[in-house]
Amino acid sequence: MIKTLYLIRHGEAEHLVGERLTGGWTDSGLTEKGRNQAHETGKRITNLLGRAEVELYCSDLSRAKESAEIIGSYIDKNPMAIKALREQNNGDAANLSAEEASKISFPISEPVMDWIHYPNAESWRSFNNRVFKFMDSIEHESNETVMIVSHRRTIMAIIHWWLEFSEAYIKKVSFDIEPCSVTHLRINKWGEKTISRLNVT
Repeated sequence: MIKTLYLIRHGEAEHLVGERLTGGWTDSGLTEKGRNQAHETGKRITNLLGRAEVELYCSDLSRAKESAEIIGSYIDKNPMAIKALREQNNGDAANLSAEEASKISFPISEPVMDWIHYPNAESWRSFNNRVFKFMDSIEHESNETVMIVSHRRTIMAIIHWWLEFSEAYIKKVSFDIEPCSVTHLRINKWGEKTISRLNVT
């Protein structure tokens, strides 16, 4: 059963600089700054983990996988790349600039959980269901300590899963998740689900 969960966002990615492409399933690699961030996070993680045996998962998109490989090198772990841990699918907006994507975006509609932002994209509900299903599948099978290197929205969804938020709270509560930040969730001595660290860079 998972008792300690480390969530790490990928380092600065190429789509976040220059012409600034949309994120989602745009498959960009890390910038040099992003690789340096991943190395610094790897050093920090070794201190946080101590002697704990950890299982390491990551999104299979390049920016997350590369970050996880760098971080994993500091703890002698090869990450397991999982498609279910990808960012929310932005459909036809992948690989487009924000300006180009705005031309094909759909206006917000209710219920917002079922709103699809772009053609062939994923709704917030279907995205959450994907991430929740993966977390449910590993909750009782993984080591007590699990580390996941992924994306901003995916990490937010995992926090919502961990705290067992209702849909009403999922729609209202968000979290800042910066590149290569560490969020540490754990079950405390009273059996309560706790956020020990949030968005620490």
